[in-house]
Amino acid sequence: MKKYCALLVATLLVAVCVAGCGPKVTKTEGVTGTINLDGQPQADVNVYFVPVDAGGSNGYAKTDENGFYKLQTLTGAAEAGTTPGKYKVKFDYQIREDDGTMMENGEEIPKYKSVSGLAKKWNNEETSGVEVEVVPGDNTFDFEITSK
Repeated sequence: MKKYCALLVATLLVAVCVAGCGPKVTKTEGVTGTINLDGQPQADVNVYFVPVDAGGSNGYAKTDENGFYKLQTLTGAAEAGTTPGKYKVKFDYQIREDDGTMMENGEEIPKYKSVSGLAKKWNNEETSGVEVEVVPGDNTFDFEITSK
């Protein structure tokens, strides 16, 4: 009987340790929406949610061909949103611009550079003027941004 009790206690101790030592997953709330650039849905726009309050989690998403995004954090499940709280929002959209030509293997080929396709104010959470509050439940935030 003593062996049985000792085995039971040891098993319970192991179970408590394993349960307490697992990876911590942040509780997140769903965040979705659309981004229109100059009045049209735009693919490949990056949207960043930057927490205003301590304890918030940075969120990130990239729009699909319809301008739709689903936010995710580094500490939560993919596309699961972010933690409740206030966020400042910034945007990034890179386009390829002609940058002349270069020689490669004796052949002249086009050269490109990546430049922002947005007005400069959108690239910084302090100048974008966009602030949202994520609350428990589903959150939908649609944004209208401009290239100039």
